[in-house]
Amino acid sequence: MMIKIFLCDVKDNYTIKQMFIEPGTTISVLLSEILGLSDSVNVGIYGKLLDKSYTLQDNDRVEFYERILVDPKIRRKKGIIK
Repeated sequence: MMIKIFLCDVKDNYTIKQMFIEPGTTISVLLSEILGLSDSVNVGIYGKLLDKSYTLQDNDRVEFYERILVDPKIRRKKGIIK
């Protein structure tokens, strides 16, 4: 029996895609073996950053985050525009 997860990527205009995977799949396995992505990608479930060893559960929403290059507070304080 497969479990259903949802993928949400900021680079893809926050489009949510549905995927079925084997029970017991970790974030690390999802990234490297299923999606072919680097393990250095920042990933969270429902807005919470998790370790790559987290075992995905049915109906988890896996979110891919952009790397923050400059702290938003510092950027506003110094008037830096993206």
